Amino acid sequence: MKKNKVEDLTEESGLLAGEITSSKVEVIASIVLTLGYSLSTLATILALQEEEELAHAKNNEKQDQNLYMKQMFKQLQNVNNRLDTIERKLNRY
Repeated sequence: MKKNKVEDLTEESGLLAGEITSSKVEVIASIVLTLGYSLSTLATILALQEEEELAHAKNNEKQDQNLYMKQMFKQLQNVNNRLDTIERKLNRY
């Protein structure tokens, strides 16, 4: 009976003293894997966000170009109308 107590104390003191056991290694491996998966997921999320921001920026640039082209078209129409008016006046004289 005393022998069991001595063995139990030895096992407990070994665990408390920081001996490396397979269960401790398993727990550490699980933690490392979980952190790895978490970092991988975070990297994926950040990459997707960057792609979304780039797509949004390109969309804004296209909208800006479209607006610029519309403004240029209006200005060219105005110039064309003025030239037509000038041409009609010249044809009168």
